Amino acid sequence: MTATTTPVAPSLNIPNYVQSLQKSGTTPSTTGSTTSATAGSSTLDENAFMKLMITQLQNQDPSAPADDQQMAAQLAQFTDATAAQTTAANTASMGSAVSLLGQSVEFKQASIAAPASGQTDSIRLQAAAGSVLAIQDSTGKTVRTLPLDGTNTDGSSILDSSGNGTVTWDGKDDTGAAVAAGTYTLSVQDSASGASTGYAYTTGAVTGVGQDSKGTTLQTASGTYHLSDLVQVAASAASASGSANSAAASEAIALIGHTVKLRDPSATLADASSGASWNFNATSSVSKGEILDSSGNVVDTFSTSGQNADGSSILTSDGSGSYTGSYQWNGLTSSGAQAPAGTYTLQLVGADGTTLQGAAYKQVTVDGTGFDSSGQPVLLSGNNAWSLSTLYTVS
Repeated sequence: MTATTTPVAPSLNIPNYVQSLQKSGTTPSTTGSTTSATAGSSTLDENAFMKLMITQLQNQDPSAPADDQQMAAQLAQFTDATAAQTTAANTASMGSAVSLLGQSVEFKQASIAAPASGQTDSIRLQAAAGSVLAIQDSTGKTVRTLPLDGTNTDGSSILDSSGNGTVTWDGKDDTGAAVAAGTYTLSVQDSASGASTGYAYTTGAVTGVGQDSKGTTLQTASGTYHLSDLVQVAASAASASGSANSAAASEAIALIGHTVKLRDPSATLADASSGASWNFNATSSVSKGEILDSSGNVVDTFSTSGQNADGSSILTSDGSGSYTGSYQWNGLTSSGAQAPAGTYTLQLVGADGTTLQGAAYKQVTVDGTGFDSSGQPVLLSGNNAWSLSTLYTVS
């Protein structure tokens, strides 16, 4: 008697398949249990992956189902692959964004704050003939419709022959009543069909580049916009300095998202109760720290061999001849008087009383880059900026 065997469809190795698709520049499609590849994409999206996984489950040997751990590992490998793709895309976007530093650009303006009573706001826009500007509240209701084929108060056309123009809004709705304070959405539409026929926009010089959860951002004096909102670029006088520092700017871009130490001896004394603190690196030669006011006068000193108020040592050896230090200042001068609020700096002095030692630093996460007024690249963190030359270490 001849034994019969049930044909077993080959198991699909998803990670290898993903890799082959990435190399060939194709993306998969599935029909029933058949898997094919379609040209035009180098990424494997979540839906396609789920189809692949279902296909694998449908075609597995019922007597030897896929191992749970193997499936979990494949899922993890897919996640790693797509994360790598996302990182590469973000890097490319950042590279494009840094080339815009110092240039004047136009961004789509999606919203506007209602003008205060008695005031008007100008809205710049690009629109086709027959368009209107619809201003909508937070519920999506259109509160004001401004025709764009008309004229301004001075008799000039709102739109020029190329579709560029400016319209003003006085903060009132279509009945003439003042709208409530808040943010309103702007939409350029065809007056008959309601289809989108243009956009409102704002102009600004790019001063910094960063990233948030939605992608690459461009920073201007008037606000932060996403790279996807960019509609036009016009070179400005500052762009020359941006080009001259492109190599340094690229180095700065590479630091976004990293935690760095930056040489910065300053600290802010906000009030009598808050105090101020510094972190620093030093050698065994350091003897004391001096705290200087904004005029360069020494207002207080401390011995680096001492302790902070909480009992911690000011100076700690790393065992290799170098030291790290942390000092917490209570805001009192050497005479016991309360120092006024302001910015103070720390300088570290050697045993001879004159030689400066060590370096105070701040540890921050870089969330953007830009240029200073002289065209030099800077690192941005929060509302603060540091010269790239102050970079101490990167982690």
